[in-house]
Amino acid sequence: MSTEKNIVESAIESAAKPFLIDVGGTPTLLMPDHSGGWSHKELPQYRQVPLRKTGTVVLHQLDSLLAFVNEHKQDGTQLIVDADYAQNRVQFKAVINGHTGAAPGFGDFAALYQPMKTVDWSNWLESNGKKMGQEDFAKFLQDNIANIAGQNPADTSRQYPAAADLLEFASNLEMTSTVRFRSSTKVQNGQVQFEFVEEGDNNTKGRLEMFEKFGIGLQPFAGGDAYFIEAFLRFRIDRNNGELKLWYDLNRPDRSLESATDQMIERVKAESGVPVYFGKV
Repeated sequence: MSTEKNIVESAIESAAKPFLIDVGGTPTLLMPDHSGGWSHKELPQYRQVPLRKTGTVVLHQLDSLLAFVNEHKQDGTQLIVDADYAQNRVQFKAVINGHTGAAPGFGDFAALYQPMKTVDWSNWLESNGKKMGQEDFAKFLQDNIANIAGQNPADTSRQYPAAADLLEFASNLEMTSTVRFRSSTKVQNGQVQFEFVEEGDNNTKGRLEMFEKFGIGLQPFAGGDAYFIEAFLRFRIDRNNGELKLWYDLNRPDRSLESATDQMIERVKAESGVPVYFGKV
């Protein structure tokens, strides 16, 4: 009798422990709960072969995005462009298993691509509108002089200061960094002329001429085309101490970013054939 009791108790004890079963190729863990019933948990990570493609891959080149989309595309594959040009932000998301017009899709297999901005683009955008002292502004011009463009390819009738002119202006800024400025006048050649005096002396000691605007050529995205952007040179003279602050305001850099993005979108359409939408997923 004791032996039969032990067998029954062992059987009950064994039945009350978690155990694995196979459900359509997916390992599933069955677990007893407090009510005397059972709960289950699927373990798809232990399947020998995944049920379907899932996950999100992050890519760093447009060529890689196109290669990935063309390798995996199916009905429902679509590209979503999340762009805010004023905020200097562009991101592509390829949803491989998205919805079609006739049937729903899981939408959980995707590729993200955030175009890499060039160092030159970032330098000019980050300092756009930033007020600087003479020495700092001179150094900024010297460090980024390679981007100065004396002519707009789209409008050759308009001329802008050459790189050499900007370098000379930067040099003059450094030479006059210890003087006190007291007035500014716009002269006939379109430049602004500053009068400055030495500390403790109100007699004019010299003049500094500044351009009203200049041009730069920038590639928004690595490997992409360059665009001409007009920059307006701004200044402020502190009436109390004669200190000169300078900065520049770029004229609608968002348009260049938009043009560069449109160029990539056209390439995606031509080389992948998938539909492109603007929005966010």
